[in-house]
Amino acid sequence: MFGKKTDEEKAAAKRLARIRVAAAATGVTVIGAKFHQAGQESIPVEGSRVTIELGETARKRITATRVALTGIFALWLKKDETKLYITVEHEQGVILYPVPARKEDKARVFATLVNGEATGITD
Repeated sequence: MFGKKTDEEKAAAKRLARIRVAAAATGVTVIGAKFHQAGQESIPVEGSRVTIELGETARKRITATRVALTGIFALWLKKDETKLYITVEHEQGVILYPVPARKEDKARVFATLVNGEATGITD
């Protein structure tokens, strides 16, 4: 714990630092090694999967995530077409972050860093 870090621990810390910076650029909160959103349970960064949905696309369908987060009220909620929706999914829960659509490029960098292995991108 207080000794010298292994190469794997160093790589994991470097990856987490990159994710924190990319998350901050999009408005996603990472504290410690968990994603946070007010009023929702925190979920770990490790093992999470990020998806991005544009407002105009999202408006055309009701996602399972929205139903899970808002229940039956999802049927009446309108999505703002000037927003981008970042969904972070983990076996422990789901967090939905609405962010300005102008941050799409930063959101895609963030998603690539979190999804790294799944998208074939490595550190």
